[in-house]
Amino acid sequence: MTSIDRRTVPSGYWGEVTSSLIWCEEKYQWSKYVAEPVNTFTNVFFFLLAIYGAKKTFDERLPLRFFLVNLGIAGIGVGSFLFHATLKYEAQLLDELPMIYTSALLTYCVLETTPGYGKPRFRILLPTVLILAVTFITVGYLYLGNPIFHQAAYATIQLVSTLRNLDLLYSSRSPLLASPAGRATRDQIQRTLGVGSVLFLGAFGIWNIDNIYCAHLRDIRKKHGFPLSLLTQGHGWWHIGTGMGAYLILVASELLVLSIKESPENFELVNAWPSLHFFVPHVKRIRQFDAKRDLKGRKPRKSLTAPSNGQVRKDD
Repeated sequence: MTSIDRRTVPSGYWGEVTSSLIWCEEKYQWSKYVAEPVNTFTNVFFFLLAIYGAKKTFDERLPLRFFLVNLGIAGIGVGSFLFHATLKYEAQLLDELPMIYTSALLTYCVLETTPGYGKPRFRILLPTVLILAVTFITVGYLYLGNPIFHQAAYATIQLVSTLRNLDLLYSSRSPLLASPAGRATRDQIQRTLGVGSVLFLGAFGIWNIDNIYCAHLRDIRKKHGFPLSLLTQGHGWWHIGTGMGAYLILVASELLVLSIKESPENFELVNAWPSLHFFVPHVKRIRQFDAKRDLKGRKPRKSLTAPSNGQVRKDD
C-alpha cells in the first residue's frame, strides 16, 4: 500500500509480483523463498492464538459459531502468511476475503442473541442478508480489484459488530444489569473489549505510519541495521496487534452473547484482569444450561437444548 515502484521490487522463487498491494518491508532479504519475512512469520503468532481460542471454545462446549470464528481467524493468518511470502494475487485473496467472511460470521454471532437455543428470531432473514452482503463484496472486489473497496467493506462490517456489542453492553434492557453476577460480568466484558479495541486501533495506527512513512523507515533500517530493522517493521506489528486485539474482542463477545443467551452465572472469564495472563483469557463454562432456571422471566424460543457433554454445541 506504499508508493514503492513495483518495477524496483526484486523477484525471488515465486517470480513476478502480481499482488495489488506492496508493503514497506524490504523484499527477499532472508531467503529467495520468502518475499517479506517479518510480515510472513508474524502471522504464526496470529494463527497460534486463534487455534488456542478454538481449542478453548471446544473444551468448554461453547456454541459452534465461536469455534468457527476462531478457525476463520486462523485461516486469515494462513492466507496472510502465503500472501506475504509470495506476493501473489491469488494468495492476497486468501488473506483478504476470509477477513470479510470471518467478520460477517462474528457479526452474526453478536446480532443473534435470542435467549436459549431454539429457533433464532431472524432465522432466515439475518443469514440471508449477511450472505448477500459478503457475496456482493466478493464479486465487487474481484471485479474492481480496488483494495480501498475491500478495506471500506471490512471496516463497515467491523463497525456493525462493534455497535451491536456496545448496544448489548449499555442498553437499559440488557439482562446483564438484572443481577450482581450480571453486573460483574459486564465489568469484565467492558475491560476485555476495551483493551482489545485499543490494541486493534493502535495496530491500525502503526499500519498507517508504516504506509505513510515507508521511505523514512527504510532509511532508518538501512542506516542502523539489525535488530532495529525488526522493530521498525510496522506491518508485522499490525499482525501482532490485530491478532491480540481480535482475540480479546472475540472473547469479550463470546462472554457477552452467552450471558444473554443463557445466564452470566453459567460462565466465568479465566485470566481476567488483573491476572498476569490477562492477554490470553478465555470463557469457561461453570454450569450447564437449564432453560427453566436460566431463562426465568424471559421469553425463550422453542426447542431449547442443553450442550452435550464433551462436545461443542450445535448451532441452529
